Amino acid sequence: MIISIIGSGGKTTRMKELLHQYKEEGKTVLMTTSTHMRIEEDTLVDPTYEEIHEEIKNKGYAFAGNRFDESKIKALDQDLLNQLKKEVDVVLIEADGSRGMPLKVPADYEPVIDEDTDEIILITSMKGLGKRVKDVVHRYELLDLDPEKIVDGALIQQLVRYYIKRYPDAVIEVKQPEGLYQRTLASLIEHNVDVTCIQKEWFMPQPKLVLLGAGHVSQYVEKTAHLLDFYTIVIDNREEFANKNIFTEAQEVHCVNYEEAEQYFPKEENTCYVIMTRGHKDDKVCLKKALDQKALYVGMIGSKGKVKKTMDALIEEGYDESLLKQVHAPIGLPINSQTPAEIAISIMAEIIQIKNTHQYSTMTSDLYHTKEKGTLCIITFKEGSAPRGVGSMMLVTDEKIIETIGGGRVEYQAICDARNEEGIRSHHYELSNKEGATLGMICGGRNEVLFIPLK
Repeated sequence: MIISIIGSGGKTTRMKELLHQYKEEGKTVLMTTSTHMRIEEDTLVDPTYEEIHEEIKNKGYAFAGNRFDESKIKALDQDLLNQLKKEVDVVLIEADGSRGMPLKVPADYEPVIDEDTDEIILITSMKGLGKRVKDVVHRYELLDLDPEKIVDGALIQQLVRYYIKRYPDAVIEVKQPEGLYQRTLASLIEHNVDVTCIQKEWFMPQPKLVLLGAGHVSQYVEKTAHLLDFYTIVIDNREEFANKNIFTEAQEVHCVNYEEAEQYFPKEENTCYVIMTRGHKDDKVCLKKALDQKALYVGMIGSKGKVKKTMDALIEEGYDESLLKQVHAPIGLPINSQTPAEIAISIMAEIIQIKNTHQYSTMTSDLYHTKEKGTLCIITFKEGSAPRGVGSMMLVTDEKIIETIGGGRVEYQAICDARNEEGIRSHHYELSNKEGATLGMICGGRNEVLFIPLK
């Protein structure tokens, strides 16, 4: 068995994984290169046949090549390699180079595939995602890529497909995916399914919520936000209010002067700011700090007179009136709310309205942070009154279900489909007429659900 490993960063690591696997199976292994590899501690440099044979006899494997320079080896002499091919169970050949970068565009003379190769493994990496092309793509000039372009999933797939055009039978392996979105991208790329079938926005966590002011309304907002799976940060300058004994569900509670509040602001651009301090002066300080952030929502509680006074003061300081009009003040949806609990519901309802207008994720933290293996089920199309919207997800593992795509018989069928089939595929579920009646549904419409296996 001769395996050539091509692509970008992670090839040597994959060779070592294969070495361990084949040694466990009791097979002898030769590791070498057809281009250049770094010299490691156990590398045999400029070896004779006898030296390699003895190494394999004693250790079950040998890592060998001829010297290229002080730090790298190059290919073994072809006659020596051909002799070893007849005697070793597995030959692993690193057949490409990327100077340690996670992504690569191959030149015309790359990779260098041994003519007796049985299998080609194509390695790419998620490590370059979100970074500039010039920093993470080796030989990007060959495709005239914009060096300042930020690498996304589509570009990684484009580079992989550049290889696949030459070697259509290569096995694609994506290394170092972190988080649910990257794991999903990796699966699509490995199965050579267009990554544009998903949207990054579907994989965002629920927005973070910053409560500036820890009075009675804030306490009810915190409880409501907890039910909605928001990450909540409470900030107030009074110790008797800003403490975990009162805000038991908040992830962070900080007692600090409002002038210093921004040090606790999240970096996410879909953060929501709710200003509910005890006075006009503090409202003004907090509003200025919130307006300096990229935010999904900024709202400020208060009477019409109090709000107007704050806005007028900011206009006098030079703030653009059009920017101030984006502030939700009066805050919340107009539901004639009276009690602190009702006001909290109106505030969170307005935030949900804004969030869902932008088609942000409805994903819970349990799904967002999961490392479980299984099949991810994503609603990619909705028509009619289907219970969950596009982008809703559910992970089906061998032992449990994380999240929901609507419940009922349709979800039950989706769970069965997820466990009974392999690979990436899409299923159509009709929620009306004959099939809807069979599934016990009283709502109409239809869904398309995409099934993606996650490792």
